[in-house]
Amino acid sequence: MSEKIGETNALCPECMRTIKAEKIVENDDVYITKTCPEHGTWKVKIWSGAKHYKYLYEFSATPKVLEKFAMPTINGCPNDCGLCERHMQHSCLNVVEVTNHCNLNCPICFATANECGYNFHPDIETIRDMFQTVVNYVNSPRVVQISGGEPTVRDDLPEIVKMAKEMGIEHIEINTNAVRISNDIDYLKKLKESGVDDFYMQFDGVDDKIYSKTRGIPLFKIKENAIKNCSEVGIGVTLVVTVSPDINLYHVGDIIRYAASKVPTVKGVHFQPISYFGRYPAEPQDKNRITLPDLAREIEKQTNGMLKVDNFIPTSCSNVHCDMKSLSIVLPDRSLFPLTTMALGPPSKTDNVADKTRTEVSQFWRFIENTMDGKHENETDDGSWKTFVNRAKTHYLTVSAMAFQDVWTGETERWERCCIHTVTLDGKLVPFCLFNLTSTDGTTLYRKRTFCR
Repeated sequence: MSEKIGETNALCPECMRTIKAEKIVENDDVYITKTCPEHGTWKVKIWSGAKHYKYLYEFSATPKVLEKFAMPTINGCPNDCGLCERHMQHSCLNVVEVTNHCNLNCPICFATANECGYNFHPDIETIRDMFQTVVNYVNSPRVVQISGGEPTVRDDLPEIVKMAKEMGIEHIEINTNAVRISNDIDYLKKLKESGVDDFYMQFDGVDDKIYSKTRGIPLFKIKENAIKNCSEVGIGVTLVVTVSPDINLYHVGDIIRYAASKVPTVKGVHFQPISYFGRYPAEPQDKNRITLPDLAREIEKQTNGMLKVDNFIPTSCSNVHCDMKSLSIVLPDRSLFPLTTMALGPPSKTDNVADKTRTEVSQFWRFIENTMDGKHENETDDGSWKTFVNRAKTHYLTVSAMAFQDVWTGETERWERCCIHTVTLDGKLVPFCLFNLTSTDGTTLYRKRTFCR
């Protein structure tokens, strides 16, 4: 017995044709179902817990009317991004890719770096134009993630960062596998001096057996040394974990405990349940996926309740079924004191969440050396409120997750509320998932079309 709870549009995984889709509940799980008249029917699990799925709609932000960069709707979502006039959220984070070259060859690379059929390594003036798109169309504070490929393969990356800052980009984070910043601290210092605010560091676990599967080589010592170097230089790190139910789902508790031990250099852990674009061996089944509620339950189980399912809330900026986040204070014994809870219910006002999110990223995720009153971080904990507040200034940890959409799970209801956008060479902003989405034969909607140099 199934219950229909929604209608949306989606894509055929074979031909990328836009087709009608329904969301249904079976045995308390939420599925998206769709049929292509030429290639057949798909039913994919997207959520565990129908009541929770429905309740999250109460956290949705008021839809926005885009003024500056709305493209006319001709073929309909997802084919007119730029963004199109149907889009309902401003940009919180803008991704600027500066290369598709990489010093690794990861089996699960979403960007298919080094083998996407073209060479993308633009000159600095082309990159300037991409930053100008952000300046023109995004309100301050502007938050940019410089990505790739692997951006640190560029010797001129410090110059690129400096240029972005001078143009009015307030917050710059570098998406990196950490190989170069681990091996070349002088280069890391140049990045710090140029204005880098934090690193978004690929981190799949504390066991090299995991890296051998996800990245092809053991990397844990490299990751550890990169964190050590960042501590020495004075720059914050978010650990970014691709979660696979077949490889490292059992390891999420260990990752959180490790992150807590590296505070205040490590500012957060961001889990990304594996999505199937780029490189993957075969069409995925439900058993090859992990939903956000399933991940939250694993975190509660593996941390022995230190972080509970109830501590994770949606940001309300993107679609409420795209992400979840928690914020905790790390206590002296490295345990977590969560500050977020679903028990408070949805916020009374979710307007301007894009501005609030950008401000949080630019102000809260920075590396802060001293406590609020300037005392040493190892001062005696006397149990007072003042000591707790002082510690909270530096010893916090965000644990968050985002479920990126692939060609099987993608739907217009979520694409139209995306607030993470990739900046294209032709001056457009394209939702991150759509930009990276690939069909079963590797065809893309936007990546090769807009990044062809």
